[in-house]
Amino acid sequence: MSVQFATHHRFTVEAFQRMGETGIFSPDDRVELIDGEIIEITPVGSRHVACVVALTRYFVQLLGQEASVSVQSPIQTTHAQPVPDVAILRPRADGYRDALPAPSDVLLLIEVADSSVLFDRNVKSRLYAREEIPEYWVIDLTQNTVVVCRSPRGGEYAEVQEHGRDRSFTSPALGGREVRVEDLLGP
Repeated sequence: MSVQFATHHRFTVEAFQRMGETGIFSPDDRVELIDGEIIEITPVGSRHVACVVALTRYFVQLLGQEASVSVQSPIQTTHAQPVPDVAILRPRADGYRDALPAPSDVLLLIEVADSSVLFDRNVKSRLYAREEIPEYWVIDLTQNTVVVCRSPRGGEYAEVQEHGRDRSFTSPALGGREVRVEDLLGP
C-alpha cells in the first residue's frame, strides 16, 4: 500500500501578483507569499494595532525626511512578497509608486508578534536574512521584548539580541540612534 501526501504548489511572485489583480483574493484576504507558498496572516488584536500605530508615529517623528516609513505593505523579494508590519526604507524619487520596495531599499523591517512570534522569529527571520535585509526586529508582545537581528550571513542572522522593556540599544539602520524598548512596545 502506498501513501500519498498532499501536493504543494509553489507560486512565483508574478503569479501571486496576478492572482491579486484578477480578484482571486478578496480585499479582506490577509495573505502574503513566503518562499513560493501563500500564507494566511493571522488576525491582529487591539494591542497589535496600537503597537503598529505607535511605531508609525515614532518613526515618522524620529526620521522625518531621512527615510520612508511603510506600514503593513509588501516588499518584493525573489521568491516572496512578505508584508512586514513596518518597513523603514531608503527614500526613492518615485516614492515607491513605480515598483514595490526591494531588499536593497530596506534599512529595517519590523514584525509585531503575538500569536505569530515563532513564525516571525524563525521563518521570516531566515527569509529576511537570505535577502540580506541588514536589520530586522521582532517586537514580541507576549514577552514585552524586542529581538534585534543583524548581520545576515548564509541565510541566518549572525547577531541576535533580545532586549527587555527597560533596556535600550543602538540601531545602525537608524544612523546609530539609541532606541528605548519601552518606546517600541506601544501603550
